[in-house]
Amino acid sequence: MSLPVLIIDGYNIIGAWEDLKQIRDRDMGSARDQLISIMAGYRDWAWDRIIIVFDGMSYAWEEVDGVEVVFTGNRETADTMIERLSAGLSVNFKVEAATSDFAEFRAVSNVGAKVYSAAALKEQLVEKRESYRRLTASKKKKGLVFNDFLSQATLERLDKLRRS
Repeated sequence: MSLPVLIIDGYNIIGAWEDLKQIRDRDMGSARDQLISIMAGYRDWAWDRIIIVFDGMSYAWEEVDGVEVVFTGNRETADTMIERLSAGLSVNFKVEAATSDFAEFRAVSNVGAKVYSAAALKEQLVEKRESYRRLTASKKKKGLVFNDFLSQATLERLDKLRRS
């Protein structure tokens, strides 16, 4: 089974996490960069894709350190983009979303996504970091190998290629 896709309501999380809120009060761009940096540290082993959506004046979609960063156009809000992405991706992927906006929380959960509040996302990050540390600590005794980080489906495909 593949890892889930995480969609984040960027400005909502920045406003809810105290450390990012303090940075935001000095410089919004730095707060966005910090959120992207934090999430980039989890992308390869906690979520298949991480998409952070921000309200914007001009539509842009780019990849920064493995994290997809979206700025909506001036005719669309981050909330509507998140709802659209959640509905579209939930057809083929397990979708998780992070927002503390109650209306958004309900709308996204109605399309089948698992939704985290800002505080719950922070707890998830701590839990995933601890899980990763336990995995790597147990592997240090016998050595950490690349296969420990690949999904079972990927290992099976590689084995199939090796045998052919």
